[in-house]
Amino acid sequence: MKNKNNWILIGAITLVIVAAAVVVLIIFKDDKGTKAVLSLNGAVIFEQNLDSDCELPINSSKGYNIFVVKDGAAYVKEADCPHQDCVNHAPVSKKGETIVCLPHEFVIEIQ
Repeated sequence: MKNKNNWILIGAITLVIVAAAVVVLIIFKDDKGTKAVLSLNGAVIFEQNLDSDCELPINSSKGYNIFVVKDGAAYVKEADCPHQDCVNHAPVSKKGETIVCLPHEFVIEIQ
């Protein structure tokens, strides 16, 4: 009986250690991006550091978007696309996050 209880105790301690390690990794994960990369028709047209605010109009044959970096996050302030999904998207600031305007073939990616 003692052997079984020892294994249960070892299993419980191991589970607690693994759970604590996962929590530490989640809390201290560095996923904050440093720059926004803008692409139009698949080609990079502009890069902006997230630590510097800016507002930039992007004009193409398909329409316009107004790209903004403010307070460490990037977003689309205005666009003339029909559904406004890019404008209604939350600001992005973490590595790998994107905002896409399909009608204009415009993409913001955080790196």
